[in-house]
Amino acid sequence: MSVTELFSAIFRLLFHNSSLWHDLKKGSEGDGSSVLREYAVPVIAIVQLVKFPLIGVPRTAMIFAIVNFLIDIATLYVMTGGAVYLLAKERTESIKAWTLTVFCYALTPVWIFELFYFTGFPSWLFAILALSYTLVIGRNGLKHLLDLDQPLSAPVLRNTALFVVMVNMVAFLLISSTMRLFNL
Repeated sequence: MSVTELFSAIFRLLFHNSSLWHDLKKGSEGDGSSVLREYAVPVIAIVQLVKFPLIGVPRTAMIFAIVNFLIDIATLYVMTGGAVYLLAKERTESIKAWTLTVFCYALTPVWIFELFYFTGFPSWLFAILALSYTLVIGRNGLKHLLDLDQPLSAPVLRNTALFVVMVNMVAFLLISSTMRLFNL
């Protein structure tokens, strides 16, 4: 994925996500590893590189960026595994791939708003705003890509949302503690 395609996908996800989910469903079968490699890892890396001027000290910024990158990837995998467990009794490869695809795209607001975690107390507000939008994007993606039935999907989507909130809260606390560790 080129840089223009990457930023186009980010824009489309943030402002027209239903068309993105429709095109993904219409396209090939979900391949979570390619979305992880071509979309999620570059977005996380770009956000970590943008943090370098915010931090100012190159060595500290590099170590902080590596730790945050690992926290973001671990969060992505924990959320995907938990969601697959909650969403389907049969854990087929297509369910796993589509769920990974949804979370690779849906976590974009959380990753972008990590840039505002340096603001002190308002960082909680930015985290809540990003998480709320992530839940909206993720819900739309799961409903479109997994074809969930409305009456049966409400409790499953609620439990998945609670799990996502808890995992993101832990990730936010880990990132905040890392910031305190490096005196940022």
